[in-house]
Amino acid sequence: MSKKAVVKEKTVKTLETLFQEMKKNHLRMTGPRKMIIEALFENHGPFTAEEIHKKFIRSSCDLATIYRCLVSLEQAGLVRKCEFGDGFARYELANNDQSHHHHHLICTECKKVEIVEECEIESHIDRFAKKRGFTSVSHMLEFFGICPDCQAA
Repeated sequence: MSKKAVVKEKTVKTLETLFQEMKKNHLRMTGPRKMIIEALFENHGPFTAEEIHKKFIRSSCDLATIYRCLVSLEQAGLVRKCEFGDGFARYELANNDQSHHHHHLICTECKKVEIVEECEIESHIDRFAKKRGFTSVSHMLEFFGICPDCQAA
């Protein structure tokens, strides 16, 4: 018997659609906000505010401005804050359409973060939730371990 495939509609976000979402959320298109969105669009995060400042923004604005912009972008639903229990908030573009679902693999030594695109537990979660009468269930899953570079050191 073949299993009925469920195709999720993919919404591909472009920089232009992200900038339009900023306008819809009544956020001014400031230089720092625009640079943060561009940096997160071109370089898959998550990144700390310090990393965003150092790697992508540099002298264009100060670190306090980066923090303020990240807060406003998070409140508007454009950026998602990730907290991995190490005292550092990291930010990545928010995926409101669930077509780009992923998890993170975090090194407990060097704090390197890798993206885990596969989600093989999705069907288990759906079955688990259905048994309990839940619908529209989402999840976040983070894996912690020691990366190969830190193991070699």
